[in-house]
Amino acid sequence: PHAPVTVLLHACLPPHASKEGILRILAIIAQSLTSPSLDSQVARECIIPTFALLSHSERGIRERALGLLEQYPSVVKKEDKILSDICSKATDKSSPLRSMLVMDGANALPGLLSQIVLSSGVPSSSVVSLQKFLIESCQSCALNKNGCQASAVILSSMEKAGETAFPLSKRWEFAGKELFKAFLGMENDDDEEPTSLPSSLCRLRDVVISMMKGVLVNEAQGGDNDGLNIQISIGPSSTGRRMRSYSIGASEESFTTLEPYPEDMLQAILKALSSSKTSPLLLSKHVVQLVLVRNSWANGVFPKLSRKSRNDVVSALLALRTRGNDELAGSALHGLPLKSPDFIQLLEGVDASKSEMDQAAIVFITDCVRGKLEVLGGSTDISKLSSKLFDQLLSLSSVENSSATSEGGDSGGRDYTRVSILQTLFTIHSHYKSQLSKPLAINDGRSKHGSAVKRKRTRSHSDAGSDPKMASQANLLVGLVGGNTSVIHPLNSGRGRALSLSLLTCLCEESPSAVVTSLLPALMSLAGASPTTSHGDTKTPERKVDMKSLADALVAIVPAYCTHAPLANLSLFSLLESFVGKIIVPNCETNEKWRATLLDHLVDSLKLLPTKNSSSDAIASLAACVMALQAFNIQKPKTATHDADSDMSDTTDHNSETRLDVRVLANTTSGVKIAVSLSLLQYAEKLMSYICGLSAFSAGESSFGNMKVGMSEVAALALRGGSTGEERSTPSSVAAYSELSEAQQRSILYLATNLLQSVRDTLSTPASRRIVRKSKGDDADLCLRLWNELMQTHTSTLRAQHAKLADGHHMNSTEKKFWDAAPIATGDCLDSLQNLLPVPHFLASVSSILTDDDEDTTSYIHKKKIIKLLADRVAEVSYDSPEASLFLEMVPDLVAQVNIDQSTAADGEDSVSSIRRTIVMKQGALIAIESFVRSLYPLAENGKLAANAAAVFLPALASVTKLLDNTASSWIKANGNDGSEVASGVVDAQCQLLSSSSLCVSTLVTTLKARCLPQLPTIIKPLVTSLKSVNALLEDWNDQAASTGQLLQLSILKTLQAIAETMPQFLLPYLPLVFSDNALPSRSLRQGYEQGDHSIRTAVVQVETALATKVQVRQLIPALSQALSRNLRSEDSVNWQEACSIINVMNIAVESSQRSDLSPIIGKIFNGLVMAYGYEGDDTSRPKMLLNANKCLLSLVMKLSEAQLRPLYARLREWRGDIEDETEGGSIRRYAFWSLSAELSKSLRSIFLPCLTSVLTDVIDELEIAVSLLCQRTKKADGSKRRRVEETDGSVEDMDRMKSLQPLLLCLESALKADAHEGGDWTRGDDNQRYNMILNHLGKLLLAQVPKEIPLLSDLTPKEQASTSAYQQLVQGVGTLEHGNVVGCLTALAAAAGNEQLWKPLNFAVLEACGHKRSEVRKAGISCLLFIIETIGEEYMVLLPECLPVISELLEDDEEIAAMAKDCVRQGEELLGESLEDSLR
Repeated sequence: PHAPVTVLLHACLPPHASKEGILRILAIIAQSLTSPSLDSQVARECIIPTFALLSHSERGIRERALGLLEQYPSVVKKEDKILSDICSKATDKSSPLRSMLVMDGANALPGLLSQIVLSSGVPSSSVVSLQKFLIESCQSCALNKNGCQASAVILSSMEKAGETAFPLSKRWEFAGKELFKAFLGMENDDDEEPTSLPSSLCRLRDVVISMMKGVLVNEAQGGDNDGLNIQISIGPSSTGRRMRSYSIGASEESFTTLEPYPEDMLQAILKALSSSKTSPLLLSKHVVQLVLVRNSWANGVFPKLSRKSRNDVVSALLALRTRGNDELAGSALHGLPLKSPDFIQLLEGVDASKSEMDQAAIVFITDCVRGKLEVLGGSTDISKLSSKLFDQLLSLSSVENSSATSEGGDSGGRDYTRVSILQTLFTIHSHYKSQLSKPLAINDGRSKHGSAVKRKRTRSHSDAGSDPKMASQANLLVGLVGGNTSVIHPLNSGRGRALSLSLLTCLCEESPSAVVTSLLPALMSLAGASPTTSHGDTKTPERKVDMKSLADALVAIVPAYCTHAPLANLSLFSLLESFVGKIIVPNCETNEKWRATLLDHLVDSLKLLPTKNSSSDAIASLAACVMALQAFNIQKPKTATHDADSDMSDTTDHNSETRLDVRVLANTTSGVKIAVSLSLLQYAEKLMSYICGLSAFSAGESSFGNMKVGMSEVAALALRGGSTGEERSTPSSVAAYSELSEAQQRSILYLATNLLQSVRDTLSTPASRRIVRKSKGDDADLCLRLWNELMQTHTSTLRAQHAKLADGHHMNSTEKKFWDAAPIATGDCLDSLQNLLPVPHFLASVSSILTDDDEDTTSYIHKKKIIKLLADRVAEVSYDSPEASLFLEMVPDLVAQVNIDQSTAADGEDSVSSIRRTIVMKQGALIAIESFVRSLYPLAENGKLAANAAAVFLPALASVTKLLDNTASSWIKANGNDGSEVASGVVDAQCQLLSSSSLCVSTLVTTLKARCLPQLPTIIKPLVTSLKSVNALLEDWNDQAASTGQLLQLSILKTLQAIAETMPQFLLPYLPLVFSDNALPSRSLRQGYEQGDHSIRTAVVQVETALATKVQVRQLIPALSQALSRNLRSEDSVNWQEACSIINVMNIAVESSQRSDLSPIIGKIFNGLVMAYGYEGDDTSRPKMLLNANKCLLSLVMKLSEAQLRPLYARLREWRGDIEDETEGGSIRRYAFWSLSAELSKSLRSIFLPCLTSVLTDVIDELEIAVSLLCQRTKKADGSKRRRVEETDGSVEDMDRMKSLQPLLLCLESALKADAHEGGDWTRGDDNQRYNMILNHLGKLLLAQVPKEIPLLSDLTPKEQASTSAYQQLVQGVGTLEHGNVVGCLTALAAAAGNEQLWKPLNFAVLEACGHKRSEVRKAGISCLLFIIETIGEEYMVLLPECLPVISELLEDDEEIAAMAKDCVRQGEELLGESLEDSLR
């Protein structure tokens, strides 16, 4: 009957309840409490929800709740002392807690509960009773359907009240345990989703689960916070209020946990983890989230659990992660402090070969192991963990297990699991390498210098046989990379194979003797050849080998093998004999590209050896073994068509595989190339001594314990090839050379030849030259050692060669070729090393060779090579480097080669050969001197370095200049004799020497500049004389002359350019010579050759530009004028091309000069141009001469003022002469005058109008002459045939008088256009008389009869010109728009006139032409009208009515005329904006 009071109280607790509603309900409850029928049970049921209301956010509600607590004692029976005490303590008005509850109930409630239980004077039994009463009341309230919110609030406050007030053990015993059982007992309601659970139930669940953390809240945490890191975050709570969240972290003393951890609490965790994921409360998820992932539980509780309990928790989390795919469970598992024993127990509970779930579990376990790498424990436990992982790997990789579980072979999941295991194993063995390694004697097998030494191993320290499991693990890894496919499934991924190989390397370092024996079988298996396969077996089945896997295998295995092989009684030779002998050079057909690539990877692996010396020795041994096995292959039977002694190549291989050793050396790093060459040279020296019978191979020689194969082992390979097992070749089995068969001797000779050639090729590479040249310290010592070895080998080879020849012993062709090739190979090595020596040694060797007086062929070849090496070497030296002074000391030796007298040679054939050799030596010395000058002369002219360099190079310049003079004289003399007295080969060589000396002089002049002035006369005269000679030679050029002369032309031009740019102020005495006939202006420098013409023309332009811009114009112009005058007034045929080139230089000089510089020499320029204008040439040369002259004149005019222009133009008019002069010279001058006038008018525009005014009468006179000659009226006659004949066949008496008409029209048109642009004042001058005079004559010319013979300039092609009449070109302007015509001149006149009054007579003249009876005149008239309308536009439309009748008639004319008439109509309509159709009817 009293249940409604409790129900009403619980209705006030939901967060969504309103304040007004709660207050009304509390008022009702307060009223009902006055009823005398209420008993103590009602108060007991109401106490927990009432306390919960004290944490409400509204103050009024908290005050009402306190009022209810004050009323409860009246309801409680007297014997119910506990309830009365609770209510009285809660409502004590003298206590400060009451005011705190009123102000902040949520934070004061834990203090209230603590005060109720721990108030002073309370006996301990009463405390327990109060604790039990309140906690059990929370349990009872929670088990009520509506009491979850109240219980959650009070239990949470009890936790905050502290461990003293409400111990965690009691909270769990009296409430938490039963509530959690209730949670576990809840069945999933199909109609209720987990997300629809009441928030009060979820909050209670979280409070109960939080108890499982086992963390005790001590009072100390609420006091002094020293050492604590407290983070407070504020956010909404499930009740809707703001709440604080505390995160406390510090030392281990900052919190405590239950000890021992209650068993029922642990069982509750395990039951929660195993509960269904569909449970409405999601217990497993929240237990993991609120308990297991917390550091307090992981670090405070979990380590103190028993091993079985820990395993149960970890196994449950693993199952939840792998089977339930719960990532949070995985995070919790990662956070637990697991060690090796824990992981071992986990691994014992899974079998990855049976299910994919177990494979997923293995992957997760391995991830955890890698995450806990630092805390796995001791080495014993780690070793056991490694073994357990290897067991799982074997189970996954076994062919037997995989075939039983999957029919399709290896799956992606299985391969991924194995890679994860491998990665974990590699991480473990890499991190704990020192703990897991077996102890070694004597400093871990290393000397103090870091090099490998042979290690003594006692029985106590030996790992041989002590760990057979390690050997089985190594075999498993070999199988994973493809070494044993019948038992182990190989890995599919490259990453997995790389991990296998890296792990195998780690195992080798831990237990060398147990693992290293597996390395060689691993290489053999990967390469596709079993180590037990016999040498002659060619039926080995083909296998597809993954080259990347093989490369990774070599990089991982070979360095480990070389480091630890001595511990297993193996050596580098064991590897090379087995691997190289079977794979690189097999006795069966193999893919050549595969073999070469495999060899590259083997070299790369040898580069990774620990020291530079071991790496170089191993690579040299590899190259020697490859050569030896190739030498062995040449013992194979030859085909019937092959001569056994024809050569010493590997006839069984293709060209690509003949020199596999070259590939080895090509892939060697630059740092070890010299060391490898030294080792190969030592092999060659020992082998040469063996061939000569001076030494034998020691029976005890072996490569055991070092990285270099012995020569006896290499020789054994060459004689017997690779072998395995007990058949291995030994030095004792190598007989003396004389006792070998012919085939075996052939192999030994082939091996020796290849060794020498390899040394030569290596030393010839740019990398070797660069490295050794800059070497210091040990590298320099290595270079000197190599030099000494080469000298000894070369001496021994020469001595042995002479001994063989002197002995008279019969030698087959192979031996003859060997003894011929061996000295050459060693000599080439010496030559190559000359450039590799340090500078002092190099220069000393060069000086000794150059000063050698021997004249034999060998000395000549050595000198030629050493000079080239010297030139190459000095190009890399800086002028301010320490070596510069040493190189400067070599210049006199080079000058001595230049000064060699070639006249002392013997007669006959030997004389020609000797002369050619001398010339070649001189050329080499000249080229070297150029390199010296470019590299060693300082950039700054002043200074000690420049003075020192000049002191060296000035004597060199004198010698080179003398050589230039002598060579030029002899070459010119030889050409003058047509080569009859000198052999043609010598003449060509002299020409080349002359070119080389010219280029050397050019470099010296460019560098030394004014210091060369004393040598200038002896430089320029032979240069220009030679240029004139070669130009004359190439006038009638042929292939041979062109090939020998072009280079000389280019060289001389370059030298002249250098002189002009460096010493222009001193060239005045030599300018007449430079611009003389057949010199610089020669047409042979501008004519086309099949090759090189462009470069020669470019060089000519550069020289001319240098002379025109550098030489002072007051010095240059007189010389050019004299040269031009001399050229144009020559009694011989004038070379107009040379005259044009001179005018071009003059033009460049004028353009680049200032006006003040030109004033004194205008007369000189004028005289030269006048001579050019008066040139009487043909129709080809005359226009080009005028073009160049006009260009030069225009450049001059542009530099003058208007005041200077008018007198100059008046002088040109005076030079032109009288208009009536009918001589040929007069016509030429008139034509030239009007041509230059047209050019000036076009360029100067309105500036030229005053000049044109001065010759206006001449213009009118010229037009009158044209009218008088072209406008003769024909007699009237009946019939059109007579008229047509007269129109087309009319002629004038003198066509030369008409040449000037076209440039005159062009001049007048340009002037009128310029005047039109300025407003037309000039045209309308003299009261329009000027306009009328011009119009009168131009209008008449529209009706002219132009004979076909009149000379005209046009842009028409010959074909177009044949179909175009002279009238169309001269009058209508067809093809002559840029050359002058009548219509264009009339159009410009109309534009300049500018008003209707002046347009009317012009329009009348045009319309008269439009109505003419001759069709070509009508066409010219209508085209003129169309041009005028288009040019003037709308202003001309005032005259359109006068034009329409004529246009109307022309619309019915022939097609072309009618089309132009229509264009006129269309233009008029567009300008007027109306149709003219009615006006045309």
